[in-house]
Amino acid sequence: MNIVGICRFSLLGKGDWKAFQGKSEEEAQILLTERAAHLFSRDRMEARLKTFELLTLASLRAQTDQNFRFLVLSSDLMPTEFKDRLKALCENIPQVTLRFFPVISVHEAQRIVFRELNIKYSQTLQFRLDDDDCVCIDFIEAMREFTATRMNAEGVFVASIRGVMYSSVGGKQDGVYHWPVEFMSAGAAIRHPSKSIYEFGHFGMATRFPTVVIENRLSLVTHNGTNDTQFTAATIKHRGMVMMSSEEINRSIEKNFPFLTDESREIAGLNNKNTEKNALNHESQDPQWLNDLLTTKNRRGFLISDDLFALQHTYRSGKVLYVSFDNLASVRASTKYRDPWGYAFAKKMEWSSLGVLCYRPNWYRIPRLHDELHNLAERGFFKKFKQVIFSGTSMGAYAACAFSSISPGCTVIAFSPQATLDPEKIDWDNRYPSGTAADWSGLFADAGSELRSAKHAWIVFDPLLEEDRRHAGLLEGSNVTLLKARYSGHFTAQYMRQVGILSGFVKSCATGDMSVAKFYSQYRTARQYRRYLDGLVHKLTQHPSHTLRERAISALRTANRPALANDLARTLLPPDRV
Repeated sequence: MNIVGICRFSLLGKGDWKAFQGKSEEEAQILLTERAAHLFSRDRMEARLKTFELLTLASLRAQTDQNFRFLVLSSDLMPTEFKDRLKALCENIPQVTLRFFPVISVHEAQRIVFRELNIKYSQTLQFRLDDDDCVCIDFIEAMREFTATRMNAEGVFVASIRGVMYSSVGGKQDGVYHWPVEFMSAGAAIRHPSKSIYEFGHFGMATRFPTVVIENRLSLVTHNGTNDTQFTAATIKHRGMVMMSSEEINRSIEKNFPFLTDESREIAGLNNKNTEKNALNHESQDPQWLNDLLTTKNRRGFLISDDLFALQHTYRSGKVLYVSFDNLASVRASTKYRDPWGYAFAKKMEWSSLGVLCYRPNWYRIPRLHDELHNLAERGFFKKFKQVIFSGTSMGAYAACAFSSISPGCTVIAFSPQATLDPEKIDWDNRYPSGTAADWSGLFADAGSELRSAKHAWIVFDPLLEEDRRHAGLLEGSNVTLLKARYSGHFTAQYMRQVGILSGFVKSCATGDMSVAKFYSQYRTARQYRRYLDGLVHKLTQHPSHTLRERAISALRTANRPALANDLARTLLPPDRV
């Protein structure tokens, strides 16, 4: 198994930069000149050489498995001084191959080096890594272990570490955050028979191909004044980032990045000054539910706390109780001191809420939790409300279905659920090893059978993901409606939120106004978004009709989607028709 990393170090190219779309050659040349001035400015080059040495290369030098290659693709136009310094850094690590190119796209440069080194795409797991980020110390070892089965089979797949330690330096939002995300650029990987990883959006890959997600590790991503992306308070909220305590930072570094020196930590914003600031800010970040119980009119509620879970209730009225369940991203948050999944939505709707927080990725296979929920039911807690809604996504969607039986007559809204991960019942879903390893004896082990007492269940899933489609089939019943959210991947709720239809969908399910026709009418909005179009283009690559593909290319260009249209033309049509 070949494992090859690719880093574009100030590579000047226009093929993968959206600013060049629709520009003439003269306009493109002006943009290239401006881009070169930015890339090779002294301040930026000094900063990038430093992070490349102390973070990126340091993480590669420390790998527990040294059997890999790492390609550094850079620009011929780089000033000689910086070229020489970059060469000196790369010469110290035998796995690194450095090449300089004229103006070129990164995937074209990668193809040239692959040919030179006789690296075959089909036999290679590619991963990408920027010059200011680093991977955990056993990244190569973990990738080799967890992707071995996929590598020995046919077909495209993608792989990622779940979770990022995100350090922002020098801005209003500087601090160290835990970001419960998959397929961030740092360490995202793919096995593809003919294409570079840079020909796909790193987040979009998970919606197009089968995935392998590796848990219990982190990548380190840094953000400073030389990054191309903005980092604001809105960004933090949208991404679900949580500021880490100094103890959490040190523990994460010890486990994932023990190779970081004092200088490395300084440049990454992980020094004592920054961690002390994190500690102060972390202590001041009370969860919203606690502030609500203490300072608003909604002061009735409770918290039942356990080492493995918590139940948090806020009473707002007796009309609707919204019962929500954490998903894996919530479980992986760096702190237990947080809001339940869906809390803000319930507050906005003025619904009472019961949030079930889970602190282990064990699919709620916790007998003490089962007992607590039974106790609530026996005390008549759920009967106090005119309507009860159970909801969640992925692991939380499994729980919403499985625990719905404790409140007969409830409504269930589940996004990308599993019916069970009991290995004796299903041997075809290997995406969640911690869930499969849980104890599936006892109560609530089969979500499909537990759903039968619900008034109605709405199950949203992407039928193009085989595992999700098969789980949905196991949940089918007379009181269940299956809704197909094509090209959303395993992120149905996230995608529906992105296209602006999630809140309306949940409201309609609650009021009884939802129908199959209404859902698909709302979901048409998704056709305007890149994730949907990426999936559609990928499907068209497998379609035999040239006429259909040409019509799709024309429609994409009309819709001002030239990059997708060109990609489709380049890969699907004969050269004389591109």
